[in-house]
Amino acid sequence: MTLLCRAQALSQDQVVAAIYETMIRPEQFDRFCTGPQAGAGGAEASGAGQPLDRLRTAPVLQAHFARAGEIQEQQWDREGRPHPSGYSGNCSRFWLLAGAGPAGGLLNASPRAARQLSGGADLPAAMGLTRGAADRWRNFLEQVRGGAFCWTDVLLLGTRRPGERFLVRPVRPEGSGSTAAVMAERLDWEWTSEACGPVAEALGLQNSGIEPLMAVMSGAGGRVSAGLQQVAARTGAPGTAELIRLTAFLMTEHTRDLKIARGALLPPAEEFRDSSGQRCQYFRFGAETGQPVIYVHGILDGLAPLQRLQPQLRRLGFRVYAPMRAGYGGSAPLPRGQDPADAFVRQLDALITRENLQRPVLLSHRGGALYGCLAANRLHSRISGLVAAASNCAISSPRQFSGLSGYAWMVAFAAARARWLLPALVKVWSGALHWYGHKALLQVQTARGSREREMLGRMELLPLLRQSQALFLQQGGTGFLADVQMLRQGFQKMALAHDTRAVFVHGGEDHVAPLPVVREALSGMRNAQLCVSQEAGALLFYTFPELVLTALQDCAAAARDVA
Repeated sequence: MTLLCRAQALSQDQVVAAIYETMIRPEQFDRFCTGPQAGAGGAEASGAGQPLDRLRTAPVLQAHFARAGEIQEQQWDREGRPHPSGYSGNCSRFWLLAGAGPAGGLLNASPRAARQLSGGADLPAAMGLTRGAADRWRNFLEQVRGGAFCWTDVLLLGTRRPGERFLVRPVRPEGSGSTAAVMAERLDWEWTSEACGPVAEALGLQNSGIEPLMAVMSGAGGRVSAGLQQVAARTGAPGTAELIRLTAFLMTEHTRDLKIARGALLPPAEEFRDSSGQRCQYFRFGAETGQPVIYVHGILDGLAPLQRLQPQLRRLGFRVYAPMRAGYGGSAPLPRGQDPADAFVRQLDALITRENLQRPVLLSHRGGALYGCLAANRLHSRISGLVAAASNCAISSPRQFSGLSGYAWMVAFAAARARWLLPALVKVWSGALHWYGHKALLQVQTARGSREREMLGRMELLPLLRQSQALFLQQGGTGFLADVQMLRQGFQKMALAHDTRAVFVHGGEDHVAPLPVVREALSGMRNAQLCVSQEAGALLFYTFPELVLTALQDCAAAARDVA
């Protein structure tokens, strides 16, 4: 099984991270609060206890659930052992606690919910519940008020907004004379049938085991069957509510990863200012925690080759930051007279400081390799290594681009011999894309009838390339003009002067950046390793991404060994 095939599944690290994310929340502090026991206003669920303990078949996940509970209890103790009715914490989630007594009403809410619920609006209407879900909400409040419920009861309620559910459960009262309350937690819920298999496998369930859960979460809603308690036990979850939170989180995360990988959704983006005050935009890929990686994009296809690997990056534990160089995307154009190399180093330095990145690995593609080498030189004490995929590091002669054709050749020729033509060519770039199609940007780098072009024809890349080209043109192509200025200086800025570990992954069939030229550029560089695939060409990152990911893993592992 190849690295790429294995990466289609969810890793145990993903599941473990999701357990801690969904367990350690202040709205669940009631699990530590004493209250009436069974028979005093509510019953325990039938079937709890020893029979369920014998069902547990996921000891690793069960241990992490237990550890997450311990951490949450320590947090609860540090905060003064509050009840959810008197503590909301500082979180961005939406939850509310409603009274089940005759007066009813809102007892407490998260800051986000409180802003939305101000004005005394009817709770079901403010929550956006459907008519059927609103009726179920009111019925459940009446049942809790009358004591006709179990403390392990869970309801799922639908809303008028797609991709959203409310998990509703009873909460033990704060004092002995108080009435039980009802907690409503809003869950993000996106899923596809394609995501069900990997999530079920990651939780240790067969498809038959996850089908009842999917039916409840995707259906009209209502009270969750007590039978799901056995499904929860097989996954190691303490109860049905914990299983639902975890499943919703993993399903939504994996579904969005698939959307990002196919170009249906852009990854999260943020902006910051570097030391000179320049606006910089960056995107986030991969996992929320793990080995930090900074992606140095190429010139023409931008984020596309990395973006299509979003599920694999998360599974392999890479936390990837992709800054847009000056003049690309939302990053401000390079001020007149400034060196693009200096601007990029300032951008990277500010990003590392902002995100508190501990010696990230640089991953560069095509023309980004020159910037990657430069950053590894100037920021060597803050960088642990460099992986360069299909490097194209210089514009020296039109002969270099004999493998190109059409509009791409015109741009390359102007870059080498007629730079005054470039602004005009960039202005008609969008027209050329409309005429030739976005995929032509990649096809012109391959030989007619080659295996690489055949592989390219089988890939669904159009949405990704459209997104990347929109970022390319967002600032009028000024980033491209700055990159041409940089590439004109070529190999003189490429040499690695320090002992930074560098791995160059290159294709023997790359006719735009021929292998002999790359070998010559790397000669004499300390710690520079050249890995060659004779079958790959200029589109190595698309056609053989497992080679790049393996090099990235090796570089990260070597950096950890040194540390």
